[in-house]
Amino acid sequence: MSRNGLALAVVAAALCLAGPMAAQQFENVPQAQPATQQPAASGVRVGVINFQLAMASTQEGRKAIEDLQARFSPRQSELQKLGDEIRELENQLNTQQRTLSQDAQAQLVRQAEQKRKALTRSQQDLQEDVQNARDEYIATLSGKMGQVVDRYAQEKGLNLILNYGDGTNTVIFATPAVDITQDVIKLYDTTHPVQAGGGTATGSNPPPARANQPPPRKPNQ
Repeated sequence: MSRNGLALAVVAAALCLAGPMAAQQFENVPQAQPATQQPAASGVRVGVINFQLAMASTQEGRKAIEDLQARFSPRQSELQKLGDEIRELENQLNTQQRTLSQDAQAQLVRQAEQKRKALTRSQQDLQEDVQNARDEYIATLSGKMGQVVDRYAQEKGLNLILNYGDGTNTVIFATPAVDITQDVIKLYDTTHPVQAGGGTATGSNPPPARANQPPPRKPNQ
């Protein structure tokens, strides 16, 4: 995979808000079923939740993903375009090597190198900006989700809630009857509704991303 392709893959993964911790990531996970609470044999009322699925499935979670895609897709397209220009220069060098003068070849090499450096800088800037924006959304969503889970537990009289979406296999077995994921999503959307044309999951429109750096102009022929 080319460096440009690798960076785009990383950015695409970041736009999906993937991350290492369940309470701080969004990824494809199994759908949970609505819960019908039943007390455990010991009298302790237990619930399980897929925390990452709950965050990603709320109205705010879905809007956060859309916001990130809309915010950074133009810059990703610019990187793709710059990568295409580099490949075009490299192809020109390969196909016209016998007909181009040494000066012309050296000029094409310089142009390609300048664009490669600009591409590397832009890739690093984009990845950093995506990560920062992603972390901001997740911090807000996870904090609000935690409050909603606490409220749900109190309303339903739960004594213990376990997260089975963190990839650690903490929960080995649980029946659908104790899965509160969908109920918590509904409670979150009721508590924090998203209005059409309103702000993002952080409660306001996100700050502008790092200014795009245009690729260097081609030296005069």
